[in-house]
Amino acid sequence: MLTGFAKVEGLGNDFLLIDRRDASPAVLETLVARLQAAARALCDRRLGVGGDGILLIAPPRTPEAAATMIVVNHDGSRPEMCGNGLRCVALVVAGSARELVIDTDAGPRVCAVREYQSGTCPSGHVAIDMGPPALQGPRTIGGRTFAAVSMGNPHAIAFVGADEDPEALARGEGPAVERDPLFPGRTNVEFARVEPDGSITLWVWERGCGITSACGTGACATLAAAIAHGLATYGRDVVVRLPGGPLVLRQDRAGASITMTGPARVAFVGEVEVTAASAGRT
Repeated sequence: MLTGFAKVEGLGNDFLLIDRRDASPAVLETLVARLQAAARALCDRRLGVGGDGILLIAPPRTPEAAATMIVVNHDGSRPEMCGNGLRCVALVVAGSARELVIDTDAGPRVCAVREYQSGTCPSGHVAIDMGPPALQGPRTIGGRTFAAVSMGNPHAIAFVGADEDPEALARGEGPAVERDPLFPGRTNVEFARVEPDGSITLWVWERGCGITSACGTGACATLAAAIAHGLATYGRDVVVRLPGGPLVLRQDRAGASITMTGPARVAFVGEVEVTAASAGRT
């Protein structure tokens, strides 16, 4: 059976998006299981559609929400949250420049769609209240200290010096840190460098995906860790520069939510067969 999808991206962090707001709980449960089984094939960049993961738009769970976002990683695992994916979901669900609530496995999130450009492949900027970070203390792995921060999903952040390459460290150390026993459910891994102008250069090894062009929750977790280490301050916009482009973040005070603003775009739409052998059947 063919399923309609949209290929969406936020700063190059790309996903297959499937809208099933009409699905019953039973149908939804079956579809999630099928997507998890098919994820590697669907996300294969040579033989499938290609993507860092899959976004499923489901019926809302809470009265104030417009929809629910369910995320399936490239490897079939299901993370609690995805910031870039949430911007894409908000763009598609909103249909115009407005504020709405999207439920996630990490709880409801308020999103505001701005600079909306309509059409078959809409685009815009989306600001999201990502919720307050939870700082969980340091972890030492391989002689390097990581700040453990939850944004509804786990992150381990290391700040590096001017003479260190965050990309090389993310690629070289990220896989081992992701699966370190200190993180029983695995973790996202960030290597960050604070620049002289106060911006942050960031490379992320994402749990279940590997290196991606951008990670919204990783950027938020990094800002929280930077503030905790005296490398950034409350009450000002901080630009976090990822391989796919910049995100603008702000936390106004301790315990407050972090606001993340960045682009989202529908690249194209199509149909795909959702089976475990989906590669090549687009």
